[in-house]
Amino acid sequence: MSDKQSTVRPEPVLTYELNGGERPSEGVVAAVAAAAGADPTDLDPLAETLDPDALDALFAAHLDGTPRDAGRTEFSFCGYGVVVNGTGHVSVLDAGR
Repeated sequence: MSDKQSTVRPEPVLTYELNGGERPSEGVVAAVAAAAGADPTDLDPLAETLDPDALDALFAAHLDGTPRDAGRTEFSFCGYGVVVNGTGHVSVLDAGR
């Protein structure tokens, strides 16, 4: 990395904690809608950005039922950066709106 490159990441606009049986894909839509001050049904479908079932599978419990509490994925959705991690949190980052 050169001296001119920065590793500074934007601060989260909002951090959302998944509720009980809420799937990560549902949490992403809820978190971005809350950050945007919009109704979730007004957002573009998440499936136009990524496969919601694949996102849910990344963070699904192990076959023996133990939680998968590690891992992280990042992508853009509706003009925001989104970070989903295995601890059950969805962070919405300002993507220069």
